[in-house]
Amino acid sequence: MPTLAESIVWTDHPVTSSLAYGTVDVRIGTVGEGGPVGLLVASVHGDEGPWGTLAINRLLADVRLEELTGTLRVVPVAHPLATEADARQTHLDLLDLNGSFPGDPAGSHTQRLAAVLAEHAVDGADVVLDVHGGGSWNINCFTYRFPGSEHVAEWMGTPVIMDGPDRASSLTGHARAQGAVAVWIEMGGRGEFEEDRAATVTRGLRRALGKAGVLTEADLPDEPGSLGVGKVPLSTSRPGIYRPLLREAALGTVVAEGTVIGELLDPLSSEVVETFRAPFPRTVLALLRPTLARIEAPGQVVALVAEIV
Repeated sequence: MPTLAESIVWTDHPVTSSLAYGTVDVRIGTVGEGGPVGLLVASVHGDEGPWGTLAINRLLADVRLEELTGTLRVVPVAHPLATEADARQTHLDLLDLNGSFPGDPAGSHTQRLAAVLAEHAVDGADVVLDVHGGGSWNINCFTYRFPGSEHVAEWMGTPVIMDGPDRASSLTGHARAQGAVAVWIEMGGRGEFEEDRAATVTRGLRRALGKAGVLTEADLPDEPGSLGVGKVPLSTSRPGIYRPLLREAALGTVVAEGTVIGELLDPLSSEVVETFRAPFPRTVLALLRPTLARIEAPGQVVALVAEIV
């Protein structure tokens, strides 16, 4: 029996881009027929690295066609030009694709791209799994849930679950407006354990699609995550050099209030000018800058934390 990767049908949808390119294709794959309809999306932001795309492609290669009970749609690279540039958005309009839905077929490049994704991928889906992740500057390990998708967030198996930003213009917001159950996964980032994070996403996608009825249910153990509330980004107040005290191995762990997460150093003297501490009695580390970093402006996030209650 062939795999999903061997059975999927790919369709290229041209999106008007630049004078040099003319158009750029976004590729959407479909396999199966009937309901429920599941959608997997990665690389909505081009600077979030290859981990989400890798996880989706591994799922397609691992799952056999006989395990498919509904319809699966796949968009491994949702924002091709931004992904090519390793940038959050393109220079063509500097718009965030994850704030451009449902898009505009007569708008700028990002608005047209959102319109293509809305029409051909999101609309009509029953369960939407939007895979984001860390990048070259951060690592993360959480799933954003929304009202009605709490169970799907638990199925994903990320170490942390948090309430997501309820924006109608995001991909998940548009999906929810169309009646889908959706979650926004943030799991990835460059580092020693990047393969482990990608494997967690692959397992989570398989578990969620099975429990949602798009695939047969997999024999995978539950991996319950901790619920974090009152999430807080820890941001710099000035430029400097960020020195992390908690690095990659600490991601997803719970630390006590006052634990030093990292320090900002003066770039000339290396004097400590700002200290970042865990703000809650039980602080979970959902996102970290795990390496020394040059901070060129105030307001740069060094960690995202939440309280475990």
